[in-house]
Amino acid sequence: MADKWKQLEQSLDGLFCYVKVKADGHEVTFVKRKEGQRLIIAVFVDGVMEGDWYKAKDEKPVYPQARFWCPKRGRPWPLKQYAGLKKIYGKREADQMTAMKTLAFLPAWGSPKSLVRHLKKNFPDLAVLEETHV
Repeated sequence: MADKWKQLEQSLDGLFCYVKVKADGHEVTFVKRKEGQRLIIAVFVDGVMEGDWYKAKDEKPVYPQARFWCPKRGRPWPLKQYAGLKKIYGKREADQMTAMKTLAFLPAWGSPKSLVRHLKKNFPDLAVLEETHV
């Protein structure tokens, strides 16, 4: 079990690679490619990457395919504006407005380690179907 995750991390650690896995009834493909000056791991669910899947509601993805994507956390309102928000809305509402939340989901991961950690936590029954190193 543990070596499945190590094998997945090692295969994604290469320069350019292609890994296909099966999780929760979806066929998920991870492609390591160059974007600008960085190497990223792009995520395709059932061979598709829809732009609409980025949406989050109540810190959960609106579309179930986005569960494989990288959650982006942030503050809806910057802390610099906390004092003004507190005067207008009160302390409780201002605290909620400046709390860290999952705002969106991105179709790319920056490192294989964070991707594997996410997969291990959310998809323990994941099965590796195919690995290719270029």
